[in-house]
Amino acid sequence: MRTLIVGAGIAGLAAARRLLELGLEPDDLRIVDKARGVGGRMASRRIGTPAGVARFDHGAQFFTSRSETFSSVVAAAVDAGAVVEWTRGFGPDPDGHPRWRGSAGMTSLCKWLAADAGLEPLLGHRIMDLRAELADHPADAVIHTAPVPQALATLALGAMLPEPTVAQQLAEIHYKPTIAVLLAPQIDPTGLAAHGGAQYVDHPDLAFVADNRAKGISPVPAVTIHLSNERSNELWNATDDDVLTRALAWAADALGEAGDRKALVGHQIQRWRYAGPVDIHPDATVVWGNDPVVALAGEAFAGPKVEGAFLSGRAAADAVFVR
Repeated sequence: MRTLIVGAGIAGLAAARRLLELGLEPDDLRIVDKARGVGGRMASRRIGTPAGVARFDHGAQFFTSRSETFSSVVAAAVDAGAVVEWTRGFGPDPDGHPRWRGSAGMTSLCKWLAADAGLEPLLGHRIMDLRAELADHPADAVIHTAPVPQALATLALGAMLPEPTVAQQLAEIHYKPTIAVLLAPQIDPTGLAAHGGAQYVDHPDLAFVADNRAKGISPVPAVTIHLSNERSNELWNATDDDVLTRALAWAADALGEAGDRKALVGHQIQRWRYAGPVDIHPDATVVWGNDPVVALAGEAFAGPKVEGAFLSGRAAADAVFVR
């Protein structure tokens, strides 16, 4: 069964590993991604500074593991040195559930998932029309793990959408935006807990602030600020300078003197249009068709978390395999 997997994030890699478990031959598996590296929104970035290279997690900041299936994979990644425990909560009292992080950034887990299974995704490959892609590289099944609006766009060009009722249901899945502000100050922030993370619930301006050096992934000062979804939407078309000014003001208590513009030796603004789903589909995957079989997977189908995306990818693999 020749299978194309679109996306080399956690869902796509989970689907690929599951298909290999089910007996698919590696030569019949093709994974493509438009990015230069694996991981999707489990993303890391670097900024050069006079003191060294500042490293940032600028997408997902951590993940949890509750299911037996995902927990066993996380345990193997821990044994391999790809994943470490960050903390057991961001409030004053730990809740007992580990928050995991990649050992060298959130991409570490995805890099390990690929290497451990011998997967070699084709990177820097953007698909605009899925039917045209299949004309060049025929496949019996397609697992699409991009955010649903992007997946539907590539399917629509090739007239590969599901029947209208299902298509309409999928079209109603919406996502929230997040703007990430990456700061490379000369000094470390002073207003965060020792582990370096602050998660904001129902805050009007902020969603998360992370000291990446305290977190253990950067050798020099590096701070990630995630604006709240409301502020991200409001500032989506604002200039980067305006976004930076506001972020420094809103996160002043967490940053301390590191939030002074004069203390910055570098910064970047990253806009995540599809940071996470607002609406969750009740099924772990949606499957249709026969030539080829098409399945959608990702966090919109099994919960807006890393673990949900992983389980959705596996569910999509199971679904296309038995089809």
